[in-house]
Amino acid sequence: MGNATAAKVSTISPRFIRFMDAPGYLGMCRDEFNKTVRPNVREFPIGKQGVAFDRIELDEWADAYVESKSIEKTANQDNNRPRSERQGEAKGAKPWREKRSPVSTKKAESGKSTKFSEASAFEKALELVTGKKPSST
Repeated sequence: MGNATAAKVSTISPRFIRFMDAPGYLGMCRDEFNKTVRPNVREFPIGKQGVAFDRIELDEWADAYVESKSIEKTANQDNNRPRSERQGEAKGAKPWREKRSPVSTKKAESGKSTKFSEASAFEKALELVTGKKPSST
């Protein structure tokens, strides 16, 4: 199936992160990195023109940033409000109301597919509106 001598993928994270990769490492754009992070971490030359940052120092900055900026949430805070009409009432408190479409004339029956009859009703309505029967293709 595969070549037994294929090169092994390295799982070692680099200690030095070049400037071009540092904003992406922290999940932000370059402008935000320059404004928010760069003044607070050390940078050093790498190669002839390169600038790099220490990954561990970037991680420490990120930890401190999260700690100082995170929003405290209470344990019972409900950020996912119900979107249904029942608005999260206790289970079994009130059954769902049946909603019928104002244009529906068919009664839904248990265990019966209405796909064919719905298509037929649509074709009849289309014929009334356009004056043409839909093509069979």
